[in-house]
Parts: sequence; structure tokens; C-alpha cells
Amino acid sequence: SITNTEKLNTNPILPSSNVFNTHTIPTPPLSNVSTANGNSTPPFANIYNTNINPTSSPSYGYNTNSNLPPTTTYPMSQNLSPSNVYNPLSTSQPSIRPMYPSPSSAYRPQVSQQSSQFISSTTNQTAQPPLPSRPPPPTLSSTYPYPQYNYNSNTTTAATAHSGQSPPMPYGMGGSIVGATNQQNNNLNGPLTNNDMVDLLKEKTVVNPYAEEPPMSPLLSEENQQMNCSPEVMRCSLNIMPQTKDILNKSRLPLGILIHPFKDLESLSVIQGTKIVRCDSCKSYINPFITFLDNTRWRCSICSRVNDLPQEFLFDPITKTYGDPSRRPEVRFGTVEYTATADYMARPPQPAMYLFLLDVSHNAIQTGYLSSFCDILLENLNGLPGDARTKIGFLTYDSRIHYYDLSDRHNGTFRIMIVSDLDNKPEDFLPMPDGLMVTLCECRSIVEIFLNELPKIYQNNNETDSALGSALQIAGKLLDQTGGRITVIQTRIPNINPGALNEFINTGGQITKEPITIVPTSDFYKKLSLDFASVQIACDLFLLNSHYIDLATLSGIAKYSGGEIKYYPGYHSIQKPHEVERFENDFRRYLQRKIGFEAVMRLRSPPALTIHTFHGNGFVRSVDLLVLPNINPDAAFGMQVN
Repeated sequence: SITNTEKLNTNPILPSSNVFNTHTIPTPPLSNVSTANGNSTPPFANIYNTNINPTSSPSYGYNTNSNLPPTTTYPMSQNLSPSNVYNPLSTSQPSIRPMYPSPSSAYRPQVSQQSSQFISSTTNQTAQPPLPSRPPPPTLSSTYPYPQYNYNSNTTTAATAHSGQSPPMPYGMGGSIVGATNQQNNNLNGPLTNNDMVDLLKEKTVVNPYAEEPPMSPLLSEENQQMNCSPEVMRCSLNIMPQTKDILNKSRLPLGILIHPFKDLESLSVIQGTKIVRCDSCKSYINPFITFLDNTRWRCSICSRVNDLPQEFLFDPITKTYGDPSRRPEVRFGTVEYTATADYMARPPQPAMYLFLLDVSHNAIQTGYLSSFCDILLENLNGLPGDARTKIGFLTYDSRIHYYDLSDRHNGTFRIMIVSDLDNKPEDFLPMPDGLMVTLCECRSIVEIFLNELPKIYQNNNETDSALGSALQIAGKLLDQTGGRITVIQTRIPNINPGALNEFINTGGQITKEPITIVPTSDFYKKLSLDFASVQIACDLFLLNSHYIDLATLSGIAKYSGGEIKYYPGYHSIQKPHEVERFENDFRRYLQRKIGFEAVMRLRSPPALTIHTFHGNGFVRSVDLLVLPNINPDAAFGMQVN
């Protein structure tokens, strides 16, 4: 029989993304922080410490093994049988079996020539039934659960059991892996998926939205799964980290990481009430890949400095005993959350501030979005993240700016104030010192009345202009002391200064067949976004336009302030019901998800690796520090690494 020679990895394989140490420091609303007995505690900043291991290049050996699982065969002929391999001593007819467990196009002509030599002798044989298909890969949540512990309680919470399923293996790998299960080895020899031919000139959507999740690194033990960061939080573009720059350049593959720093996880180890142990040199957090020299010292996995270990770190919160620091959650799990002290905050936590800027021009009223907005916000007023200090406010605009006094000093009603003269810098003053941002729990009834009446107030509005620039400047004036979140819903291109934009693409009078590269035409919104970031204000954009809106320029207000952009082209409540449904679902999620204020994110790496590009919405304050006025579970950031 043919002996298969396979390349085997003799060392446990760890993900290549295990070389970074990252953390964010968001300040959550007060109501989201509680002790084990249910009592509310002051809100402290939460630190996500995501640790992953710097791995060395794996050593490879060769092993001769004739008992490997059957490899995938090509459909060369329906009459070919893989049951026998040609042997001079065999009385049965020969059949074709490929030499390589991972087929590629380079080998197909050779196999076709071999098959033509045996077709005449195998025409009378019946085809064997196809091999069973591979089971579907487990989901990330079932493959990477994390135990959760309660440190303020006298009882111990049982650790969440890990799934019995094996993690999915990378596609196209041949041979078996030492220490892997039979099911894992069978998965290695499965056929390649999603390699259908696509006509790029005819297909509008090339990437299948229902495609399989990318393959995970083969973690060979439950301990490795716990030590490495969950791929839902951090993932590297390569499964194996190249040791030299030349190897990386020859591979022609990008090296980078994708991070979801505030991701919703089913279970997470939360560490409270203890000193946060960090390296004295590089400030990296203690993690599963450091080395304990003894019970009093540890070596950093990033810079290799030897640090002293605090005595309280020897205490095991699970067994309530002293002596073994390796049982601490910080050195057992790759993703943990710290409830930090005031040392990690620039100022005391501010109340959650939500300010909504609504376009009420004639075009906006025709789309019918205002009714959907008010109905969804009414449903989710109780679900807004925050505490008893949470404040809310509204500004509407067309060619004028409309203020709303929602305080409880007008016998249960609200008052409208209109500023029509926008040439005298209305952002320099406000019509009243307070009442524009009201405490939600104190003025909830007035807010509900306002939301019920708002669609009726502007149903016959004939103003067609949009003064978005002035509205944003006034919103910044309202929130400059506390920071917060500005939500903008815009339906047309702004055409009133400041911030007026051209309603048509300027081609410079040239006629060309090449597509026009759309670039920002003004730096007004970029500068305003930088001003917002300096005072901890994030701005989110919901664009419901039916005509050109100059998205390249407007996006600057969200990009540098840590906001997000939602785009609904051709939105109309009657003509585009699918866009209406998408907007309503997105807006519900937007109001209900958790939020962190005044966050920063820093990524630490060994000296041999440097970050040269950030991708995502945020302000890069230094080489490795990203300022995020707001952070949410849906936010993702990419970093390219040298």
C-alpha cells in the first residue's frame, strides 16, 4: 500500500495572535456596577486585560504513518473506487488515490493523466458511496466559554464546563496532529470550502454574508483554550507568527490583529478589590504567559523584566487559601475584567448624557422616519444605560435651530425656542442655562409627552434647508463640561453655513471614464470631531438620504470622536420597508446595548513588533494609545503590525 508521509507539528500550536497585551479603560454607568449582594457601588473604570502568548516558531519533524484517515479524492470518474491501491500481488483492479491529502489546482493535471490509464480496467466496478460530510464547526461561544468567579461572596461559583466539541481545524491542512482527537484529524482532510468561481464583473455581492466563520487555531487542550484570548475579543490575521521580517515579506500576507475590546461575552472573570499587578517597566498586566521565579517574583512576558509579586496575590479567592499564585484567575485566563480604582480615572464618573439631533426639514418629514424614531425611543427609555443621574435632551433643525425646555417648571408641558438668525454664532450662547438637558427619572413624563407630539409639530413643515453644522456646534456647547453621546439623524446634505457642502460632485469640468475618487471636500467636520474628542464627546450618524449627501465629508464627525455611522440609502417609510426594518432593528440595538464613557485603549507588544496603522473610529493620541470618548460592544478596531 502507499505510505503517506505527513508533516507533523511536534509542539502544541498556539495562536499567533498571542503576542499582544491590550486593555481598555471604559467608565460604565453607575447602574451597571453592583456587588455580589446586589448593593450598588460607585462606578469604577473597567479594564479589559487581553493577554496572548508570544510563541516561537514551531519545530517540524516527519513521521511515516500508514494509518491516516482516508484522504479526499477527486471526482475523476464515477466508476473509480478508492477501496484498493495498486499492488502487483493484488487480484483486484487498481484504483486511483491521490498522494496529497490537501488537493490544489497544481496537481489536477497529473491526476487526470493517471486516471486515463485505468479507466478501461475499472468500467465494470460500481462507485463507492461518498464519505460522510464533516460535522458543522462549533460556535465561538460553545468553544470558548470562560469560568466566572464571584470574589465578594463567601460561596464559590462553579466554573462553566467547557464544551465537549473539538475546535474547528484550519482548512487545507494535511496529516494528523499529535495529541488531537480522531475527529480533529478527520476534519483536517476534508475538502476545501467556499472555493466556487465568481464572476467579478457580474456579481454585485462577492462576499457571502452567510459564509462560515474563519478557522481557529488548533488548541489541543482545555488549558490552552483558557490561557488564550477568546477569538471574539482578539484575533490575528495569521495562525503562526513568522520569526523574521523576511519570512513575512515572502509570504505576502498581511500581519495585523482585529480587536473587539468591549465585546459581550457569555461569561467573564471579573476581578474586584485587589491590587492590579503590572510590570514596573512596560506596564503590561500580569497574564498567563509570565513566568513565576518563586512566590515573590515573576518575569514579564513582554519585556522580560523581573518584578516583585505582592503578598496579597498569593491568596486564592476560590479556595480561600494562600501559597500558590498560579491559581489566580489573572494567570489562568487570557481575558479578564478588572474593576479599577480611582487611580485609573482622570476625573470622577460623569452622568450619562444623551443628546439627539433630529433633521425636521421637508425632506425628512417626507421619509416618515420621525414616527419610527419616537416610537422606538419611547419603548426603550427604561433601557438606556445609566443611573439616576442620566440626562437626555433634544435639538431639531431645518434652516433654524429648535431648542426644547423639558424641565418640570411648565405645569407638565414642554416649551419650544427657535433661533432663526444663524449668522451671529448662536453656538456662543444658549437660550437658557438649564432645562435643555434634563434628568430622565425626574422629567420622564414630559419627555414622553414630547415624543408623542414631535411628529405632529412638523408634519406640515416646508423648510427644505439643513443647518447641521450649527446644530453640532450648539450640541458641543451643551456637553462640553460632562462629555456624552450625540446622536444625529440626517436626511439631506447640509447647505447652510457653517458646514455647508456642495450638493453635486465637483469634477473640475473634466469628463473622464474613470470613476471619481470621493474625498472630503471640507475639514469643518473633522476639526469639530477633534474638538469633541478633547472633551469626551462621541457623535454617531444615522444617514437616511435619498440623494447625494457627501458621506466622505460627513463621516469625519464620527471618525475622530469614536462614533459610528449607519447608512440607509433611499430610506422611505412606504417605498423601502426593508430599510425601515433595518433602521428600527439597528436603533433598538443602539439604545439597549451597554456603553462605556471616557475610554482609552493601549496595545502593548514585544520590542520586535510595532504598530504602524490603526483602523477604526477614534483619536490616536500617541503611537499606541487610542482615545475613545464612547465604547460599545459592536465597536471593532484593526491594527497593522510591523
